[in-house]
Amino acid sequence: MAPDAQAAFEIETFGFTVLESVVDAATAARYSEICAGLDARHGTDYVHQEAYARHVMSVQTLDRNLLDLVDHPVVLDVLEHFLGPQIILGSMNARNVRPGDPGQPLHSDVPPPLRKAGTAGTHPVMFNAVWMFDGFTGTNGATRIVPGSHLAEAVEPPAGMTVPWVVQPTGPPGSVLVFNGQCWHGGGANHSDRVRHAVFAHYRVSPWMRFQCDPHAGFPAEWWDDLRPRQRELLRMETGVGQPNSSDY
Repeated sequence: MAPDAQAAFEIETFGFTVLESVVDAATAARYSEICAGLDARHGTDYVHQEAYARHVMSVQTLDRNLLDLVDHPVVLDVLEHFLGPQIILGSMNARNVRPGDPGQPLHSDVPPPLRKAGTAGTHPVMFNAVWMFDGFTGTNGATRIVPGSHLAEAVEPPAGMTVPWVVQPTGPPGSVLVFNGQCWHGGGANHSDRVRHAVFAHYRVSPWMRFQCDPHAGFPAEWWDDLRPRQRELLRMETGVGQPNSSDY
């Protein structure tokens, strides 16, 4: 089923939209509690020069309740409208922003070789669906996005350039921010007194963006020490065999 015409227009023009109250407030609160528990048991600091949030990888493998989000029909209709039916879940991670956590630098999730500029940017290769379990506000760390940046050639703001027009899409608990992965975006700073819980689901077109045969499957772990650095890069084993993100860079 085609998505709402307004949502499609916003994604084509600005690169993102907010689907409000995809699940009700009670369900969103339950998911928020699940994320808090997963963070306590499995979370790590998400660090790039400094800590920006707490991060839990592959949450769909840690709590079965979260599997319902993977193929939620309201979100899936939007994703398949833009990416087609042959998509895969690239990752599904919780990102919990604590009081005092700073904003994240603006960036794109699509690397240069795959990026499409100009009108081609309306035919994306990946999307993010951000589940707002606590609701997103301008003070609790809502994701920041540069409208229209999905059409830009650069993967991030050019050095020395100021980006004066950055927005923070907001929504009540249970809403979903859906955006083209080419958009310049970054986590917002949390100026509130509560942790903001959210799950980021990353979808990509599939036939040529995954392994035909995952080289990690069946690879003897004891062989890893003898691999040359370039071999580890080509096999995507830089950090060992069986890493959770083995099918990504």
